[in-house]
Amino acid sequence: MTVTAVLPRSSLHLALLDANDPRIDHVLYRDSHLREDIERRYPGKAVYLGREGRLPRNPRGAMRQIAENRAYYGRVREMLEPLGIERLILFLEGEPLERMIADWFEGPIELWEEGLSHYIDLTSPLWYAARGAAQIVSGFYPRGALRRRADRGRMIVRDRFERRNLAWDYPVLAAPEDAVLFIGSPLVDDGILTREQLAAGLAQVARIAGVPLHYLPHPREDRSGLLPMLAGIDNVAMAPDPHGLTRHVTQHGYRAFVAPVSTALLDLGAFDNSLFVPALFGEKRMDQALRSWSANPVKVAADVNEAAAFLSSRKAAPLHQLRAEASPAG
Repeated sequence: MTVTAVLPRSSLHLALLDANDPRIDHVLYRDSHLREDIERRYPGKAVYLGREGRLPRNPRGAMRQIAENRAYYGRVREMLEPLGIERLILFLEGEPLERMIADWFEGPIELWEEGLSHYIDLTSPLWYAARGAAQIVSGFYPRGALRRRADRGRMIVRDRFERRNLAWDYPVLAAPEDAVLFIGSPLVDDGILTREQLAAGLAQVARIAGVPLHYLPHPREDRSGLLPMLAGIDNVAMAPDPHGLTRHVTQHGYRAFVAPVSTALLDLGAFDNSLFVPALFGEKRMDQALRSWSANPVKVAADVNEAAAFLSSRKAAPLHQLRAEASPAG
């Protein structure tokens, strides 16, 4: 039997593994918030790899952390060697840990969809290069650090919407109610938007929604800055619990689902009722990337008028889900 290892980075990745049921021997992970979920799904198969560290402000501590970061990858290789891995499944292709493991591993590698960024580049090559340069200085794995994409020619690529060789279990959505769900992304936390830009775009969506707008935060969003921002915008409030996407949409119904950019709009499967609105947040590059993606099952609003027309058209009657054309295999 082939010894298979996977390196998931999110709940989406774990759900993809569930839906496609590969036989897994080792679940590698570095993010501690996934520990409980992995142990529950794959008891006795979890391998915690640890992670690199951020540099402290003081010079002596920073130099120490750089050395520790450089040594980290050797420790990971020492952990992986005894596992006898013969098949490797990765989800991210541009991160230091995945790049190091892919360079080290000599067997077949499968690259599974990580989410929306698997298909399109949402930020400029310069943004990725600057990020990679900062990582190199911090002692992170340097090879390929300035590039967004790996060499997919040596990988078996699997995804839901282009190759359609991954299955996906869509949630059963609650019956539509008089509200619109805004799905948050860590755009402020990642330095792509300022808090003021996010608030201005959100205010436009709230103004044209016609019904209450509920904000479902991303797990990485800073709640300390998010809550005061929401309090200052009319017709928008934090979405009620639970805040996990699947649990939330099965318990709370919405007329439409809106986001500047979010894999969640792909995961819901409510394609006829979902809308990307990056242009309302001044993100022209994201708008163009989403429009140019030929397999995109979700509409993209060019401006506030298109977004208003979309939301208005979903007010008169109960909404339905349109999945036939865009459903992945399985």
